[in-house]
Amino acid sequence: MKKARTLVTLIGTLLAGRTALARIRQAREDHDRLELLDAALNIAVVLTGTLVIVRRLRRGEEG
Repeated sequence: MKKARTLVTLIGTLLAGRTALARIRQAREDHDRLELLDAALNIAVVLTGTLVIVRRLRRGEEG
């Protein structure tokens, strides 16, 4: 059950990454540097979160 919950969290994190990528594209199109920075930082959070979740799954940790 815990592993399923972790997988759901992973899917949610990946969807957040998809949204952040769309924001990056829009910010580039609008030439909005502040929005671009915000979206890039969100991508960093998503990447870090994804790596933590994957590590949890590999180790079989509860989360």
